[in-house]
Amino acid sequence: MCGIVGIWAQNQSEDRIRADLTQAVATLRHRGPDDQGIWVNSSGLGLGHTRLSILDLSELGHQPMISKDGRLAIVFNGEVYNFAEIRDTLISAGHSFAGSGDTEVVLHAFKEWGSDAVQRFIGMFAIALWDQQEQTLELVRDRIGVKPLYFGWKDNSLCFGSELKALRAFSGWTPEIDRQSLGEFLQYGYIAGDRTIYKGIHKLLPGHRLKLKRGQQPLIERYWSVLPALDKRLQGSDQDIEAELEALLIDAFRYRMISDVPVGVYLSGGVDSSLVTAVLAKHYDQSIRTFTIGFGEDSHDESKWANKVAQHCGTAHTNYILGVGEALQIAKNWGSLFDEPFGDASGIPTLLVSRLASEQVKVVLSADGGDELFSGYSVYSSVLERTKMLGRLPTWLSKASSAGLALAAPRRLGSGFPGNPMPASASTAISRRVNRLKKSLGDPTASGLMDLYVSYWYPEEIEQLLGQYSSPRPRADTYPGSSTDQISLWDFHHYLPEDILTKVDRTTMAVSIEGREPLLDHRLAEYAFRLPLHLRRGRLGPKHVLKSILYRYVPRHLVDRPKQGFGIPLENWLRTDLRELVNDYLAEDRIRNAALMDWKLVRQLVKNFHRGDADLTSPVWFILAFEMWRERWA
Repeated sequence: MCGIVGIWAQNQSEDRIRADLTQAVATLRHRGPDDQGIWVNSSGLGLGHTRLSILDLSELGHQPMISKDGRLAIVFNGEVYNFAEIRDTLISAGHSFAGSGDTEVVLHAFKEWGSDAVQRFIGMFAIALWDQQEQTLELVRDRIGVKPLYFGWKDNSLCFGSELKALRAFSGWTPEIDRQSLGEFLQYGYIAGDRTIYKGIHKLLPGHRLKLKRGQQPLIERYWSVLPALDKRLQGSDQDIEAELEALLIDAFRYRMISDVPVGVYLSGGVDSSLVTAVLAKHYDQSIRTFTIGFGEDSHDESKWANKVAQHCGTAHTNYILGVGEALQIAKNWGSLFDEPFGDASGIPTLLVSRLASEQVKVVLSADGGDELFSGYSVYSSVLERTKMLGRLPTWLSKASSAGLALAAPRRLGSGFPGNPMPASASTAISRRVNRLKKSLGDPTASGLMDLYVSYWYPEEIEQLLGQYSSPRPRADTYPGSSTDQISLWDFHHYLPEDILTKVDRTTMAVSIEGREPLLDHRLAEYAFRLPLHLRRGRLGPKHVLKSILYRYVPRHLVDRPKQGFGIPLENWLRTDLRELVNDYLAEDRIRNAALMDWKLVRQLVKNFHRGDADLTSPVWFILAFEMWRERWA
């Protein structure tokens, strides 16, 4: 795990490139405190790297790494877990190796097979490869999007980096907020696709690569997609499919234990993390260390269940109860932790559990991805059930009911019903529910309901707040397959890489440990979307087949309970211990001077929240998160 950064500025001096690159590398030191390096050549190319030593702890793993013949240069963030098998193949083809790490193997693989080398990799990675002979630069991001990679193209110059803060260090770039991306953040809590909070700066999408040749424009192409898997549904008995899946899980989990430093596992006590822990405890020949964060509020605390799973599996377990004071300190540094606006408040306990793990290990496994791959989120059940229920209504009745509610619903967020004698907070809460019902009736499809259920601000509310907005997201029904497939694929391509994986990457890197995702082996992703639907949502409920496997490792009563997630008591905290942050960052003068939002609307929003409207918790938190980011970076 590391940080990479680079620039190809064909009209800049080597001295300027070197100076900018040195500053950019310094911004990523937290991602790799063990070693740093930069390399600049006469073509105007500069590569930089910060290293967190996981494999081959010697100097032979130093980056940027140059091939023996001087033709290729590479900086690489992540891990290629099957590098040993690839190295054996390359040795048979005549290659020789000086070190024992995966970076050298990746470099030789590109030399042997060109761009197609990436098809052989099992892992998570962001790669920049320079070919001196061809005068080409290639950027590659892993299939699922576990590792981040940002880039910008301007005036025939390309800059890139693992985090946006690295790009800010280049002297030729002046950041400018993209208001459309700001609106997307307010609607969903994160920015997805190739968009970022800045105009002209993009993410390289998962499963894509960018190629730039001297004198040409960047060319972006997709090299992998999970979608073809839907056309290859698995055949055979449920028992045979389950056995094959279990073997694949064991193989994927074992790969994530490859390391020259200690490895741990995040254990929440839920289905996914319990499965990872139990499988490794049985099939891995070393003691497993597990880590859990709990909360003082019983409604949000799963740590007691994690403790029971750890005891059953025999792991070396560490449990810690998150205090409000610690949460407040993390919240105050939110803008620095996530260097573009980010609304998932579970980043607070995720950072703390990462800090806890960093005291004992340098690599930690996080069991993300099971909900997207095996249809586990509770919102999926709500969407599918509501779609079925509304589908029984005649179309004319749905449309007429939606139109009638549109006449009754208030025009502005926070305005409530005019002339209503009830308290403003209650009036606005009811008005939002009326608006939601209107939208449900207006578009009672799984795609429409999914977008509605995961939107914290509605597009018309954002338009009121910002002056102009339309959602840039494609609908879920642009994806193939059944409604169940479509909403899972929608999350797989948006929520998973740009919320969940961003959260884990930034929080683990903030404390200089490597986060790995054993359930996001691309082979598992393909297999999951080939499953018959009754094995994803079946007799055991969501994630049927995972639960069926898990119950052979862990007693059912330890893990069979309603899904809780890694949430925090945010509503209570914002009204009490974090109230000072709300009042400070959302103060009228601050919002008015920024001239980005309707300050009157923000003022009314905060008032109604403090008066008791729980529905406004996320809208208030998102504006707070943005303002903390804006103060730090904009």
